[in-house]
Amino acid sequence: MKFTQRKIAMATLTLLSSFALCANAEESTISSNALRIGSGPEGKVYELLVRDMRTVCGAEVPLVNVPSIGGIPNLMKLSASEIDLGIVQLDTLKEIGRDGDENIQKLQAVMPLHINLLHILALKDGSKVGETKMPFSEKMMPFSGELRVIRKFSDLKNVRIAVVGSTMLLGQRLNSQLGYGMDFRVAASDDDAIKLLKANQVQAIFTDGGWPLPSISRLTAESGLALVEYDLQATPPFSLVKRNYQNLNAFSLPFLGSPNLLVTRPFKPGGEMGKRVAALQSCLLKNLDQLQEGRYHAAWKEVKDPANTLGIPRFAGGDVRTAKTR
Repeated sequence: MKFTQRKIAMATLTLLSSFALCANAEESTISSNALRIGSGPEGKVYELLVRDMRTVCGAEVPLVNVPSIGGIPNLMKLSASEIDLGIVQLDTLKEIGRDGDENIQKLQAVMPLHINLLHILALKDGSKVGETKMPFSEKMMPFSGELRVIRKFSDLKNVRIAVVGSTMLLGQRLNSQLGYGMDFRVAASDDDAIKLLKANQVQAIFTDGGWPLPSISRLTAESGLALVEYDLQATPPFSLVKRNYQNLNAFSLPFLGSPNLLVTRPFKPGGEMGKRVAALQSCLLKNLDQLQEGRYHAAWKEVKDPANTLGIPRFAGGDVRTAKTR
């Protein structure tokens, strides 16, 4: 599926309007020499990774976390020079860049990061689908529709789905490829999406992030929610990844995965901003063992080869030889 710039702009406006961007006191007094990094919603993996970067490298180069919905707003902010670096999904970067935004096409990769997983939630006991509205009313006809228990992605034909963050574009892409007739509703957060699901306004939820995703980890088996298996094939840049969520009795569950990158604007290597990005790049590569083996997020362990930027031009700064290839 090829997204037009108009569709991307509309999707981004919808995402931004559904998310109140909060700046804390620290961010309101940003130092002029601090690098601004676009992350994600508070408590999700993008934001946690930036927190780790600040802990390990903040003494060498000042860093400021700029929260957002995720990859799509990060790309828009990079294009508008509102941030200096951002975490984005590879498929989203390629899809939006392909439509002609020169600023996005020129972005460079500082290093590869973890794999984002498409997390799909449904009600354990099933949801009503195909209900019919009463004439001149928003209420549903009694006994209309059928109860559908959704356990696999292939069960999602002709259902309403709440999409959070970048899953809006991913959902549209999958729907176009598969012809499933899925109907999407934008949710401002995972919690809002769960409210829609429990009210039967949607029958499933799409949300994404690295493993383990905090909003999924905090759910319990008694919540009435279940993770849905991705039972289709994956084509590059996507892959199938199996992970566990013991809290939801999900073991070796297949997820659709997409790699992430830390990207930057194409600063001149010898300029002040280029030197700061190079300092961050060198620090992250130098301390990759610490990030992977210390008390930091598990997503760092997924960085196998810091030199492999997945076809995106690499920012010529830090020496990749300072990091061990795993």
